[in-house]
Amino acid sequence: MEQFRNRWSQYLAAITATISLATSGSHIGWTSPSLPILKSNSSHVRITSDEASWIVSFYLLGNIPGCILAAFIVNWLGRKMSLLIAGVPLSVGFIMIIIAWNPYVLYASRLISGIGQGVVYVVCPMYIGEIADKEIRGSLGSLIKLMVTFGELYAHAVGPFVSYECLAYICLLLPLIFFLTFPWMPESPYFLLMRNRQNDAIAILKRLKRRISEDQLERDLQEIQKTVARDVRDRGHLGDLFNTPGNRRAIIISFGLQVILQCSGIAAIESYTQEILEEGDGALPAGITVILLSVFQLIAGVAAAILVDKVGRRPLLLSTTFLGGIALTIAGIFYFLKFSCEVNMTGYGWILHSSVIFYELIIALGLNPLPYMMLGELFATNIKGAAVSSTNLMSSLMAFAVSKSYQVISDYYGVYTTFFCFACSCFAGLFFIGLVVPETKGKSLLEIQEEFHCKNKKKTGRESENRERNTEQIQISTIT
Repeated sequence: MEQFRNRWSQYLAAITATISLATSGSHIGWTSPSLPILKSNSSHVRITSDEASWIVSFYLLGNIPGCILAAFIVNWLGRKMSLLIAGVPLSVGFIMIIIAWNPYVLYASRLISGIGQGVVYVVCPMYIGEIADKEIRGSLGSLIKLMVTFGELYAHAVGPFVSYECLAYICLLLPLIFFLTFPWMPESPYFLLMRNRQNDAIAILKRLKRRISEDQLERDLQEIQKTVARDVRDRGHLGDLFNTPGNRRAIIISFGLQVILQCSGIAAIESYTQEILEEGDGALPAGITVILLSVFQLIAGVAAAILVDKVGRRPLLLSTTFLGGIALTIAGIFYFLKFSCEVNMTGYGWILHSSVIFYELIIALGLNPLPYMMLGELFATNIKGAAVSSTNLMSSLMAFAVSKSYQVISDYYGVYTTFFCFACSCFAGLFFIGLVVPETKGKSLLEIQEEFHCKNKKKTGRESENRERNTEQIQISTIT
């Protein structure tokens, strides 16, 4: 409790920053209740299945320019201002949804909203990583996906009970709350020192670390100043991601985790959740089941925030990826029996509902949040902007390809084919996680960088005495 009182400013800053991600989540969740309405005969903008797949995919496609934009503005305007800028396209997207009169306006709205998501997915991990103490960095980093899940729940819970236009108006409340609260939050002290604003950085450190002693404040400030000095001397570029073994290892880990996550079908399944569940003929309406699913995901996200700094990253990644693959296999078997073997599955819809719910629930404990949370701790500060942007750019391309191909493959080869492919991706991912992904629980950002760059060095007594000289050659991450 004492630690919370000393760090409540860090919790508050992280929560308000991730309201932008809740807005992004509401855009993701909007498709589940809205697409069936838009496909219906009574829709004012009637769409086909192919147009629906483009509505889903354009949001993911918009992430690509968003990631590129974030790479330019995050070190120019700062982490805080970049997040505020991202709130604008996220808001404009819902306004365009309200006034849309044909599918092309919806395409544009989703593309613009996706740009906002691309920015927040790059900037939020950086911001949280730079304001959080190492003891709570994992928990605060888990807010990234937790708040996305909250936004999805928000849209899922409201959507079945209101009109198409009313849902968009209600979703607009989230960016409004963000614009009312986040401007009062602190900028990253690291960015302030990059701009030679030392007095402001000291004030922010005192605000973030309540009751901090003068000695500890001086040590924290000196560590950030040393990091800034190194970064000024060795400014990072895109090519630096591959220049050293440590950087290459970090980019392989981040890319690999995103490939596993996206190829498990998360973007497609979340976008088509209601339509998928309707195939199960369950006792509850699909819309209500989606709401319950979102509630369970939110609870799982809270559990992940608690477990990640206690259990560790690797155990959560391995267990949730394996169990997610099992759930997807069961869903694929259900679809195979129903559509390929033409078995009467009436009365067994609970199997599909349970497997899909279990999949989304279990990966919310590990595979879904951890790849994003770990982005904030794997990379050196001077390459972090380029690294996070590149990773999210690749992730967006993967999500776009998987979501767009989901409908196509399902139409031509059967929906069971897509689910079996998703399951195989999870099982293949177990080998990558087991062999490549390190454990970062309880390690400062400096210790993680030392492990990446000095992994093969024997820690002799002489090396310990010369530690300061050796670490001068290491690209250090953000403040611990």
